Amino acid sequence: MPDRFRSRNSVVDDEAIDWLVRLGGTPSADERQAFSQWCARSPAHRQAWHQAESLLQAVADTELAREHKQLVRVLAASPARGISRRGLLLGGVSAAALAGAGVLGLSGTVLADQRTAPGQRLQLALPDGSRAWLNTASAVSMQFGARQRQLALDAGELFVEVAAAGPLPFTVNARDGQLRSRDARFSLHQRGGHSVLTVLSGVVELSAIAGTMTLAANQRLVFNNSVLGLLESVDAAAATAWIRGKLIFNQQALQDIALELERYLRGRVVVVGDRLQQLRLSGVFALDDLPALLRAVAALADAELVNLPLLHVIR
Repeated sequence: MPDRFRSRNSVVDDEAIDWLVRLGGTPSADERQAFSQWCARSPAHRQAWHQAESLLQAVADTELAREHKQLVRVLAASPARGISRRGLLLGGVSAAALAGAGVLGLSGTVLADQRTAPGQRLQLALPDGSRAWLNTASAVSMQFGARQRQLALDAGELFVEVAAAGPLPFTVNARDGQLRSRDARFSLHQRGGHSVLTVLSGVVELSAIAGTMTLAANQRLVFNNSVLGLLESVDAAAATAWIRGKLIFNQQALQDIALELERYLRGRVVVVGDRLQQLRLSGVFALDDLPALLRAVAALADAELVNLPLLHVIR
């Protein structure tokens, strides 16, 4: 995801974020004077400050409202495609006010909607004996009956453990393609303009506009409705650790870790400074206590964590 703060002089942008944090408390007269002098140094300094100041407003206002309204439409009685992408200042904040489920039938075909808010995860026992997990800010609709067992991923990330049920395949419909399996465990994550399919065990067949592909255990594929990526070998158990309430990072850049954490939080995670952004970390973190998770990541990076409304700064 591009970062609005990397489009100009990175040092000035980092200083602007630092001033945002310092002025968020009770600044002294000397600090206010120093800030005025900093702003007067050049038009670029003033522009960087206005950009930083707008960060909080943008997170709190337009994007959250638009994402919420869009997801409400998607989760209507006739599930639709076209979930809006994560806003530039938001990472996965899309289902903040949604919870619960509606079951429209008890025999024959069962239609239902399930969804999670940011930071929430949900395990589902499906009518055919399969199991499914919804990750943060996700939504799924279901259709089960004598002739079908089918899920439709409307937003976010889904993990499925398919129960063998005779000749009837298990189908997952999504924005970028359709998945079919008979006894696999796999996850599908719709993010930005692409989807990520990761297979933990068994075999999954993908049919997309761009082509078809068969994935086996510990394989991953990134794709959208026009391109199939290269098949990758991965540690699928680590990639799907969220179903066990864990996040596992293996020598990942702190900037990338921050983007992943944004999916579980209401707001933005900003890493200040090139050194910290490129710092690579490894660790296993618990998802059940998100404030503690943020503190643990900052401590591992030997950095300071500053929490503001809808904004978390690691510096």
